[in-house]
Amino acid sequence: MRKIPRPHWMTLAAVGLYIVALDQATKELVRSTLSPGEDLHLAGTFSIEPFRNPGIAGGGLAGNAVPMSVLATLAVAALLVFLARVGTLDRPVLVGFGLVIGGGVGNLVDRLRLGYVTDFILHGNNAFNLADVAILVGTLLILVGLVASLARPRLRAVRP
Repeated sequence: MRKIPRPHWMTLAAVGLYIVALDQATKELVRSTLSPGEDLHLAGTFSIEPFRNPGIAGGGLAGNAVPMSVLATLAVAALLVFLARVGTLDRPVLVGFGLVIGGGVGNLVDRLRLGYVTDFILHGNNAFNLADVAILVGTLLILVGLVASLARPRLRAVRP
């Protein structure tokens, strides 16, 4: 099994911990300043309003927090095992994994501590939080980085 060099683990940990801290701080700020049903209009169809999400993806699969917590824990563990086996990664892909893991852990902390996830960014009928944004942006970084790394050998072969 190849190991990710220490600086890469440090990048992964720094990004993940930053996202967890920022996510938890913003959720606490919203919970402590706005009551459920009270909103703060931002721009266009965006507003901030605390929303208790017992499920995933804007309230889907609502129910007991334990199955969602177990699933999130397994997903984070699987990503860490995958990263330990892959070896070196391009920095954007590594940052993407840090965002995904940090977002997953941020929502997991809510589930374990509160029994639900605090969503507060409303856009139309959709509610989400910074952890969800981190997961989305991280997934996009991973996809773009992997596609770019697959294209790189072909580009080298074409050059004279």
